[in-house]
Amino acid sequence: MKKSSCARLFSCLLPVLFACLAGPAQTLQGKYILIRDDNGATAKTGAEISLSFAANGTFKLKAVMPGQTIDDNGTYKISGSTITIAFKEMEQGKQSGPYSLSNGTLTLPFRMLNNVKGSSTWQLAGSSFVPTGTVEEVIKRNMEGVQKITKYTDKVDAWAKADAKKYKGGLAEAYYVMGNLFYFKNFRPDALYAFAKAAQLKPTNALYLNNLSSMIMDYSKYSDAVILLKEVTKQFPNLASPWGNLAIAQLKMANYSAADSAIRIARRLDPDNGLYCYTGGKIKEAKGDKAGAQQDFGQAWDQGYAGEGREGGKNKSVAKKNANPNPVKSPSKTKGEEKRDKIAQWEGHYEANAVSARSGETAQEANTTFGKDLATTRINLQTLSCAKEFSMDISKSGMITGNGKVMYVYQGSANGPVTGLAPGPIAAMHGGFGTNLKDGFQIRDWSFSGTVDEEGNVEINGLPSGELDLYNVGKWQKIKTWSPLPPDAAGPAMKGPFHMKLVNDAKMGPVIKVDQYLELGDKLIRKVHYRAYIYRTNDNITPDCQTLGADPQPQCPASEFIKTKVAFNPNEHISIEQSTTYTKGDNGSGVQSQQEMAVNVVSEHEIGMLKGAAEYHQDGSFELSVGIGVDTEDLTHGGPFKLGEKLDLIYDSKCGWGVKASASAEMGGYGSKTSASVEGVIFFNKGL
Repeated sequence: MKKSSCARLFSCLLPVLFACLAGPAQTLQGKYILIRDDNGATAKTGAEISLSFAANGTFKLKAVMPGQTIDDNGTYKISGSTITIAFKEMEQGKQSGPYSLSNGTLTLPFRMLNNVKGSSTWQLAGSSFVPTGTVEEVIKRNMEGVQKITKYTDKVDAWAKADAKKYKGGLAEAYYVMGNLFYFKNFRPDALYAFAKAAQLKPTNALYLNNLSSMIMDYSKYSDAVILLKEVTKQFPNLASPWGNLAIAQLKMANYSAADSAIRIARRLDPDNGLYCYTGGKIKEAKGDKAGAQQDFGQAWDQGYAGEGREGGKNKSVAKKNANPNPVKSPSKTKGEEKRDKIAQWEGHYEANAVSARSGETAQEANTTFGKDLATTRINLQTLSCAKEFSMDISKSGMITGNGKVMYVYQGSANGPVTGLAPGPIAAMHGGFGTNLKDGFQIRDWSFSGTVDEEGNVEINGLPSGELDLYNVGKWQKIKTWSPLPPDAAGPAMKGPFHMKLVNDAKMGPVIKVDQYLELGDKLIRKVHYRAYIYRTNDNITPDCQTLGADPQPQCPASEFIKTKVAFNPNEHISIEQSTTYTKGDNGSGVQSQQEMAVNVVSEHEIGMLKGAAEYHQDGSFELSVGIGVDTEDLTHGGPFKLGEKLDLIYDSKCGWGVKASASAEMGGYGSKTSASVEGVIFFNKGL
């Protein structure tokens, strides 16, 4: 009896158990606004299509368009990752398929704007749609997609390759020129393809990316445009046009907050552009601010932009409504017009004779000494950032865009008694200091943007792209690029923005001249010398980009001198010397003395009394000698002491030919030798 009761109880609980395991029915709640269909199509300007889902499995459709509103309703059911949705009247009818919902972005298994198989993307009202993908992915998919409708891609490719050598920007610039040509010939798909090819070759070029984004917006690819324009505005925050385009793209995707933020920046950068006022009005209109929208439309009308529906002409402007019925005759030009005229004087194309930043120009600036005597180490470090190519354009409104290539040199070495005169890489392998860029120098692309005002004050943003490969003390590492333009100060300011002055030269016209030093206060890099000469021209100029020169040639200390020195030879070819050199005073009378320590590489050979030697010094100079000498080694039969005298004919790379007489005493032992000597030298340039 109990057993049968338990069985019946178990069988009764099974449906409940499975119902619990299945979980509650999934539902959608809230209003979702159509962003686009999967083919890139979006609602017309001024239209909004929305689906409002209720928890009871029903929904309402509302399509609001200028002069028309369409309503519909229906039911939906969700099972796992599948949604089934049935419209009451719309031609889409009943649709079923996979759906997804993430961060307010809803993907449904049908197209909304036409009854064709596909999908559509919707965004929860009050949230922002965030497009995903990289710049490279956007360029590739739009270039491949548009080829389905192009007619002349083979000609675009052939003509661009044929003309590549004509342009400083090479093949990328040739494709850009082809894009403009086909655009004005009204072959839009082929123009898009050409702009995409240019952007693919130079994905950091602001002009190429901005033009490509404008083209793909013609095909309603607003989410792709946002990805491109976010990159452009990040790299070139002073360009107004990308901000204006970004505002339009965000508006089309109903990201009103992001659109409003972008258009505010565009209007701040270019306050006299009527298009940006009009775009601001459309954003306010979409947000329901009709009064604010009409004010912006009126301002756009006053600045010469009527808009798609000539909205500004309907109310002119607030200022005109309140105008004085008996206005005073205005001057020939307003202050705003005068400002624009002054800015327009800088318009044109600019090239450069030189744009560079260099440290360690002299031995005094390049060399840093640590320690004393045998513990002395001297580090030599030189750096260079120099434009190999430079091209800059200034628009009539004062907007600056430019590009080029920058060569980098970063080389350092150390020497001293410990490291001897070993080359930098060898010294680095044994723990010494040695640093250099891969291949000795590296070149990086450079794109920049900026503004110039009526007074010629220039502000530029943008660092050369990528990182540098540095071999530093036996290890490879990555370092950031730096600008050849002068910063306002050391430290974080060296990332920009960079400020210079554009002036009108009587002979050259508008020109930027820079020749200044920046003190860094660093032990190894004390100061940087910035040079620039940028001027307006239509010529193709190659900037002067001399690499790091050699240190100044060592100078002859005197035409005659006497030197006393003590030398320690840790091995056969290395000599560490402590010496005192006595010379005549500057006025020809009296005696001057100078003490120094040096590490020299020596090589000695002798045949009987004939002795030859070569000595290479730390400063890069050398000394060759051949002469006759006698020593006591044969008389002392291998004893620890040796006395010698020698008369040499010498050639010194600093002083020329001369004669040297010397007397020395040597003591050997423990695998090394020590010597003390007195040398007297007269060079022939002084006379015997």
